[in-house]
Amino acid sequence: MYKEIIKKGLTIGTIFIFLSLATFPLSQAITPISIDNTLYVGGSGPGNYTKIQYAIENSSNGDTVFVYAYSSPYYENIIVDKSINLIGENRDTTSIIGVENWSAVLISEDYVKMNGFSILDSGGMSLTAAIDIRSNFTTIENNYITSNRSSGVNVWGLNITIEKNIIESNRLFGICLLVCNSNNIIGNIILKNGIGIGLFESNTNIVEGNNISENLLGIVLNGSNENIISSNIISRNILNGIILYYSNRNTIKSNTINYSICGVELISSNRNKILQNNFMINNRNAYFENCVNRWRNNYWNRPRLLPKPITGSIRINIP
Repeated sequence: MYKEIIKKGLTIGTIFIFLSLATFPLSQAITPISIDNTLYVGGSGPGNYTKIQYAIENSSNGDTVFVYAYSSPYYENIIVDKSINLIGENRDTTSIIGVENWSAVLISEDYVKMNGFSILDSGGMSLTAAIDIRSNFTTIENNYITSNRSSGVNVWGLNITIEKNIIESNRLFGICLLVCNSNNIIGNIILKNGIGIGLFESNTNIVEGNNISENLLGIVLNGSNENIISSNIISRNILNGIILYYSNRNTIKSNTINYSICGVELISSNRNKILQNNFMINNRNAYFENCVNRWRNNYWNRPRLLPKPITGSIRINIP
């Protein structure tokens, strides 16, 4: 039964039945400029801006916009269209809340760094997120992203780093990569979302060292190839720890995968490497359907002298 739920729920078309495709053009890559100029938002200093967007509009490439917690929360939908550092005073007390069901933060320019914010109670419209990244070479680090009505972070760019954030209790995805390559998702805590991490037609990304727990599904790959999923704790996700649909040549290595209905499931996905993972206390540790993959040196609940049989099925369609 749970497989039927997954099959019906995890194609791009079915997930996006709740969404309609919105388009924001990716801006052309530029070279970051180093300028020592800081603009301040909130607080009581002379000349401080009252809104984050006002400071961004008056900044230049290479500037820093520093946001004080004193005037938090900031009820804004921010568009970051310059290559700046956007820094919050304190991650736990410098809050941004998006209005009118749109993304709280839309990053449309390359070479942006965002650090030190809580972003909550945002999104809800088509393909929105707390942070919606439509650019390249952007870093999202040390933020608390929680209780948003759609996803935590959507990524539509290249060479994005999402690192050391807490992303929890978002309705759809914790992090969703959409038709994008060569991104890094490293060292995050991703809890209690609909789906922890989703990759859709996204290749050569790295998902490493994250705690992905207590989601409906841990990690989903659909039409995504040559990604590396390594050294993650993938625990207590309700259905699957990891599931691959039509995804090839991925490496799943050195993860701890436990307390799920199924640890790893592969559907029509081939030439993947599943190596040196710890599978423990899942209802079913692994399952495949119409796949040929390489399984080696995994730990299956207990030490084994003989190879572990992995159940699955192969369907042959006869016209």
